[in-house]
Amino acid sequence: MGYLDTLIQQCLMAKTALPVQEYIFSTLDDLPKISKAIYIIEQVEGDINQTFNHFHAFKQQGTHACAKLNAPCTVMYVGSSTSGIKNRLKQHLGRGHKATYALHLNQWFQGQFKITIKQYEVENQVLQLIEDDLSDQLKPAFGKLGANNK
Repeated sequence: MGYLDTLIQQCLMAKTALPVQEYIFSTLDDLPKISKAIYIIEQVEGDINQTFNHFHAFKQQGTHACAKLNAPCTVMYVGSSTSGIKNRLKQHLGRGHKATYALHLNQWFQGQFKITIKQYEVENQVLQLIEDDLSDQLKPAFGKLGANNK
């Protein structure tokens, strides 16, 4: 099977894949061990333009590796993890190394947010396609939009 045939097959699997579990994040301690998942970080209340501007100002400081700026949106970030969601969320919460591309929320964000975690049992390439599709649909304020190679 050639590259394009494999990609088409993976796209078809991504279109029909459903999460095996879905969680609303409360604390890192309560989070079960999940290896493959997609997470969506959403602003719950407040002014999305102000949030966008605060992150832009934080990014301009140059003290931390920050996600890409897109445009104001209640969906702040869409991401995935294939090696354990807990560590990736720690980075976004601001408890990771400052050289890791993340939101580093505790450094600049004062509002409320919600993190939805969707656990999948699919190949890594299929998980990436699902993330790319969600990112394209939701248009998060921060982070890459769509496929890694865009």
